[in-house]
Amino acid sequence: MAPRRPTAPAVAAPRGSKDEPPGLVAEALARVAVSSRLAVEHDRPDLAERLVAARSRLTERAIPVVAVGEFKRGKSTLVNALLRRSVCPVDADIVTAVPTLIRYGDTAGATAFYRQDSPDPDGPSPPPRERALSIADIESAVSELDRDAGPRPTSVEVRLPHPLLRSGLCLVDTPGVGGLDSAHGLITLGALDEAQAVLFVTDASQEFTAPEMQFLQMVVQRCPMAACVVTKTDLFPHWRKIVALDQAHLARAGLDLEVLGVSSFLRLRPDQDAALTEESGFRPLIRFLAAVVSGGAERAARAADADVAFVAAQLGRQVEAERQVVSRPQETEQVVRQLTTARARTERLSSPSAGWQQVLTDRVQDLVTDVDHELQRRLRSVTRDVEEVIDRGDPKDDWPDVEAWLRREVAAEAVATYDTMRTRAEAVVTEVASQFDLEAGATLEFRTTAPVAHADEVDLGGLDALGPGGRFGTAMTAVRSGAFVPMALFAAAGQLPTAVAGIAVAAVLAPISLMIFGAIIVKTVRDERLRQLVHRRQLAKAAARRYLDEISFRVGKDCRDALRQLQRRLRDEFQDRAAAMHRSSVATLAAAQGAVGLTDAERTARSRSLAQRAAELRRLQGGSVVAGARADDRAVARA
Repeated sequence: MAPRRPTAPAVAAPRGSKDEPPGLVAEALARVAVSSRLAVEHDRPDLAERLVAARSRLTERAIPVVAVGEFKRGKSTLVNALLRRSVCPVDADIVTAVPTLIRYGDTAGATAFYRQDSPDPDGPSPPPRERALSIADIESAVSELDRDAGPRPTSVEVRLPHPLLRSGLCLVDTPGVGGLDSAHGLITLGALDEAQAVLFVTDASQEFTAPEMQFLQMVVQRCPMAACVVTKTDLFPHWRKIVALDQAHLARAGLDLEVLGVSSFLRLRPDQDAALTEESGFRPLIRFLAAVVSGGAERAARAADADVAFVAAQLGRQVEAERQVVSRPQETEQVVRQLTTARARTERLSSPSAGWQQVLTDRVQDLVTDVDHELQRRLRSVTRDVEEVIDRGDPKDDWPDVEAWLRREVAAEAVATYDTMRTRAEAVVTEVASQFDLEAGATLEFRTTAPVAHADEVDLGGLDALGPGGRFGTAMTAVRSGAFVPMALFAAAGQLPTAVAGIAVAAVLAPISLMIFGAIIVKTVRDERLRQLVHRRQLAKAAARRYLDEISFRVGKDCRDALRQLQRRLRDEFQDRAAAMHRSSVATLAAAQGAVGLTDAERTARSRSLAQRAAELRRLQGGSVVAGARADDRAVARA
């Protein structure tokens, strides 16, 4: 899980490891090496290049483990304790503001990534701008310090030559979510699709709260590999009771998660011994991380084996066709005819007008339209809801609560839109892969990422709390309006023929004038307050609409960029596969035709050599090379 999420760069893999990895990775690397040798011997640099890329992905794999939780629960200290090195800032007055990724590197260093706006609103987003940091600079880069010094990075990547990270483990320290049902909590949740494991961090001061349990359930839906870490056990003597209560809450919720009590302070003490290490509680956490790394290595090995199987199938077709011609010369004409037909099919498969090309283009275009419609539908619903919320109160008093609610709703809808896009994109991958007789889930790993951090990043703007004129202006307007009638009455009394009559009339009109004066003031104040309330509501609605328009623009563009990237990656991948299959059919036909003129002695020697090669390819493929060739035949038959 890298947190899809506040925007972060793709997690880079540990580089420079000199040690040969054990177990599944070593076995997969051995199979890749043998396949690469065979590809070179068959003069197939295209297949050898594919295996070089497979080896690179295998040795430079990244296994993101994300620490999430509320503010000040000890996430940064936990990461430091795992590494036994101060990397993430943990002072009492420092709050982590951006994700921090810690991975392997031969030398210690860090890089800050900054978002860049595209000069073309409809063009692809440019890659993030990078700035090198020293370890000492990390604190100011990832915390709330020095906010006036310049723009905040979207993420910071730290490289350390630490043995815990050498196997590909990548620790991700996320900002505190500030309320697990807040906008930032939902953004963090949306980023967990990239994680291979999650550490939900709380502390021993209290048991799980209802929002924490709800958040945990959503976490497990996105990343089943998770553990709960209860920190600060050295500060709270009753921590075991808290752990037991947390376990009971998880059991009632049907969540089978470990609850691990740890003391980062004891882990970080320099005078470490066996007793202190055991008391810190980090051994079970290290075992959990080892299981995560093992699972990541298994997935990486399966992906490499898929490339090996593809290469073995391509080489196996050539070997099997040549063996058939060498061992059964009477079938040569039939074999050549079949291979000629296969070559024509693969040629069509690799052409720009191939069926899979049209399927890919149509499905991605449909998906772009559907995702944009889904986003607009969701945001229009939020617009109606926020206007109803604004009409029920006074923005002068309620605006902070309305703003927090609006950001949370927008984050939830952005995450839901991203989920829809990801699910539909997986269906596109599967459909296009079916054109090649591939199991997309086993052999192709394409991710669509669309950052949803815009819900927190976009400024909603402030409001004039009182509207035009303020209280003083309201009072002056009321006095002017209220004084008009009494003044008119007294002016009329002054026009009477005698002074006595005027005084008498004035004495009669004075109470009436005062009553009218008071009534007019009360009505004027009430009307002015209502006018200002309506004006504040209009200001709030306008601010909300501007915010939603900006969110629609940003999230929509991110989704379109992600889908265009998916289309390019699928196009390039399947073009490479189609080209490799066509080259295999050409090479297979040439090998079969070349075997026609061999002498009997040459046929015998060649038959033995081909039998050895076929056995080697079958061992690599883990099955019958003929079965692999037939699978390819079914693929090209669909072209």
